[in-house]
Amino acid sequence: MPSTGRLTLLAALAFGLVIGCRRDPPVPDGDIVASLTAPPIAGTFDPASLRGKPSLVMFVTPTCSHCRAMIPRAAAAAYAKDANVVAVFVTGRADNARGVVAYTQFKGPALLDDGTLRNRYHVDAVPFTLVLKADGHAVEAFQGEQEESTLADALASAR
Repeated sequence: MPSTGRLTLLAALAFGLVIGCRRDPPVPDGDIVASLTAPPIAGTFDPASLRGKPSLVMFVTPTCSHCRAMIPRAAAAAYAKDANVVAVFVTGRADNARGVVAYTQFKGPALLDDGTLRNRYHVDAVPFTLVLKADGHAVEAFQGEQEESTLADALASAR
């Protein structure tokens, strides 16, 4: 049986490896708003409508419980900071995405990606959220579930 000191060292190393593996994703270059050309799951969407205010662009899937938790948080943060919010469903069918939109009572535009945006922005895990300045350029990227306050602070910094 290992000694207590050895167990403590092993736990510290394991903790360091887990923390070391968790990195914020890189912030993509360029005008993100101009690339949001995926079809909306309902109605119409003009990407230019996002210009002039900071925006959150969330990449989500219909089957992800963390995504379903993030959608209302992101919407609340955007509303509190007079910002835009868009959900981009990177997998799944339109009817499943519509179900999530209804379940979360999401009022913003929801797009259905064919893989183009997922590949362009290297979305390897969801939820993946980009914070955009009013000009459509990203200033921050988050991978994983975030608190509403974190998103609100990021939007405030994007002004």
